[in-house]
Amino acid sequence: MKKALISTQLKTKLLVILIISILLASALELYTFGIPSDFFGRWLNSFFVIFFMISVIVIGIVPAVSYAVNKAAGR
Repeated sequence: MKKALISTQLKTKLLVILIISILLASALELYTFGIPSDFFGRWLNSFFVIFFMISVIVIGIVPAVSYAVNKAAGR
């Protein structure tokens, strides 16, 4: 059997991050600029930036710091 490229746990994390990013980007754009003619482009840019930032923190930085602290503490 083939092993899945992305685990179920990672898919769930990415889905939650996606939903949070959509909501944050929408709230940010609507509060700051309203609905001008270039709403979609600006919303898309803010969505990708927010998604990337949250993903890097949740999937990369937090586990790395946790691993480093556990190694330093000898656990």
